Amino acid sequence: MTRIGIIIGSTRPGRNGAAVGQWVYEVAQQRTDAEFELVDLLDYKLPHLDEVYPPSMGQYQQTHTLEWASKIASFDGFIIVT
Repeated sequence: MTRIGIIIGSTRPGRNGAAVGQWVYEVAQQRTDAEFELVDLLDYKLPHLDEVYPPSMGQYQQTHTLEWASKIASFDGFIIVT
């Protein structure tokens, strides 16, 4: 079955993205043609530009980047809540 990640993209204090992401997830759960998972970017401590190679090369070295890449690779598509 198709897997879709609903990514909460904001990590700012006081953000509204978590509530909106939860709402999108609840609406998406009514569908039967795909599986949906809510993914909060705040749960992945990703420092800005701390990898040696560009992301397009897929040659990650940092543990946090490898964990994020593994999570993202598990999906067939994305909904990004910004």
